Amino acid sequence: MKLKTRKFFRFFPLIHNILVLKAKARRNRSMPDYYKASERHFFVQKHGSNILRHLNIELKVEGFENIPSGPCFLTPNHSTYLDPLIIISALWNHGDGQKRSRQANFVARNEVKKKKTIAKIADLIDTFYIDTNKPREALSILKEFGQHVKKNQTCGVIFPEGTRTKDGKIHNFNTGVFLTAQSTYIPLVPVTINNAANALDDNRTNKLVVTVIFHPVIKPQQFQTLDKRDFASWIQGIVQSSYVDQVITSKETIKNDYSKRN
Repeated sequence: MKLKTRKFFRFFPLIHNILVLKAKARRNRSMPDYYKASERHFFVQKHGSNILRHLNIELKVEGFENIPSGPCFLTPNHSTYLDPLIIISALWNHGDGQKRSRQANFVARNEVKKKKTIAKIADLIDTFYIDTNKPREALSILKEFGQHVKKNQTCGVIFPEGTRTKDGKIHNFNTGVFLTAQSTYIPLVPVTINNAANALDDNRTNKLVVTVIFHPVIKPQQFQTLDKRDFASWIQGIVQSSYVDQVITSKETIKNDYSKRN
């Protein structure tokens, strides 16, 4: 069964999960203290995982034990709109009492606000927005983001490529997150997401198995004196070491409205 057909038959379950999250987001906006942070993150993890399941996506997670118990930055490669849900679901214990679910906050580009449904759900997990055309302002917001992660003991997720891939390869990492890690003295976990680029390809027929690899944590004392470009290159190398290039068939990935690349 093609994904397009599956979405037709799973329309109501998909819409139900999205509407539940939108309702939670509306209440959170009108009554900011109504839900605890842990509750808001649980809502997104639970319903986000349901959405992936209804889209016939199976998640395999490697290296969950590498995530520190305190604050950290996660730096995944980026290929689809679903990457945030993939990371959020990978950080959830899915009822496994041996695992401790982790809360995640994200940095996103201002353009994401144009996607109103996505923006409402993103606000549930305290997403920070940056204007990539204003680098000084962006660095200031990244610093605020780092302080938020440190204060709340969460996983701060930043996609260092800055946008989704159009060709199935990993592209150069920007330095912002690495400067922030150095200035806030927060450890960093490189993350590789494999086989997700065609997650929204309406013509795919089989279950899509997406693998999320949490690499060993990089502690502040290991990167504190590094040049920002060397730091970025080092982490990119780790992420690439487990990455498998993809042939892009998804129109969502090919179109890639947010990318400045030609």
